[in-house]
Amino acid sequence: MSQDTTIPTREINDQDECVGCGAHRSDPCHPLCPFETGEFGPAVILRAANRRVRNHPAGVGYDLAGAIFAAAIDLAGRDQAQALADVSRAALADYLVGQWGPQAKAIHSQVVYRHGLFAQLAEIAASLYSAADQHDGNAPDPDDC
Repeated sequence: MSQDTTIPTREINDQDECVGCGAHRSDPCHPLCPFETGEFGPAVILRAANRRVRNHPAGVGYDLAGAIFAAAIDLAGRDQAQALADVSRAALADYLVGQWGPQAKAIHSQVVYRHGLFAQLAEIAASLYSAADQHDGNAPDPDDC
């Protein structure tokens, strides 16, 4: 994080938990939480993108790449946003290909786009959180979102 940026206020998900460290709204964040350190990774961006999905309609469905990019800008700043959004989108794509099976490998570059167009909001939330868990090396937890 560059020296001239400030750390954004922590974001809370629908479960009243910080999207960075999982601390309950009423508890302080862990000292290593991205909202304490200012170091945001793809998993946090994916969880934060879930709050922005409704603000990125795509005519039919949602622009998931737009929601991810907006989260990256809001949390990490413009200087780091594109690279962080790219890595976050790739993590989501990898998760979706794993879920959709071998036939999805051929459309790896399109799975995020297609998922945004055809999935319901609950399914999008589950995939964003599951991709974040997978990126962090944790087993996906459907109760996270």
